Order: sequence, then structure tokens, then C-alpha cells
Amino acid sequence: QPGGAAPMLTPQSAGRMAALLAPVAVVAPRVAGPKARAPRTLRASAFRGARVTATPKLMARSTVRVAAMAETKINTDEVLKTIADKWEDTENKSAVITYVAGGAAIVWLSGTVVGAINAIPVLPKVMELVGLGYSTWFVYRYVLFKDSRKELVEQFDALKDKVSGEL
Repeated sequence: QPGGAAPMLTPQSAGRMAALLAPVAVVAPRVAGPKARAPRTLRASAFRGARVTATPKLMARSTVRVAAMAETKINTDEVLKTIADKWEDTENKSAVITYVAGGAAIVWLSGTVVGAINAIPVLPKVMELVGLGYSTWFVYRYVLFKDSRKELVEQFDALKDKVSGEL
């Protein structure tokens, strides 16, 4: 290192530093001032005192993630057997097929409508504001106070009974 200049980072060490600093880095567009400057390069001296202590945390995090994934495995044979049994027990199969096809058509149509609305310049932001306003009202009306939460649970139970046919 002639003249005491700090050594330049290699691509490998720059990648390791970027991985360490990514959670705290802020990416902002560079604004050109009155005179354009050459982009600055990272030097190793800028990272003195940095320690690589993230590895044990990352390992623990991945262990927890793997353990959570192992607990939520779905037995596909059991699911397929249940669906096949329900299909065999169904008396009016043509009605079920009609309802499923109608539901798929409604999902497709609603996706098309949302896409068309999204193409109109101001309307998506207006819809976001409407959604935010409705969500705020819903929280104030049904979630914020104990009595209103009880009322919401009663209404939900009544709707559940009506849908399931347990009136």
C-alpha cells in the first residue's frame, strides 16, 4: 500500500460487506450537483472494527424456520382421500360442478375488473383511501370496545349458523 492509502475492496470482500450491512444500508438515488463527481469506491478502512457475528444468528434463524416447516407438513394422500370421499358422498354432482365453474368465472371476472380499475390513473389511490377509511371505521365500530367486540362475535356466529344451516 504505497503512500498509506487504504486498500481497495475485492469483489468477494465487497459482497461479504454488503451482506453484513444490507439490513442497515439505505439506497438513495445519487443527485448530480453543480459539477458531476466520479462515484466513490468503498475502501477497507471504512469498515474497520466490523465483526462477523451474524453467522450464529442466521444459523439459529434457519433452524427455527426448518423446525416450523417440519411441523406444518400436509399429508397429501389424506387430503386427496378426504376429497374423493366427499365427492363420492355428493348426490348432485352437476350442481357442484356448476357452482365451482361459476365461482371460477366470478374470480376471473373480478380480476379483470380490478385490472381495468387499476389502469385508470387516479382511481387506485382513491380506492386505497376508501379501504383505509372503511378499515378505520370497522376498527372503531367493532374492535375498539369490549361491547362492540361481543356484538361482532354474535353477528359472526349468527351468520355462521345461517350458512351452515343450523338455524
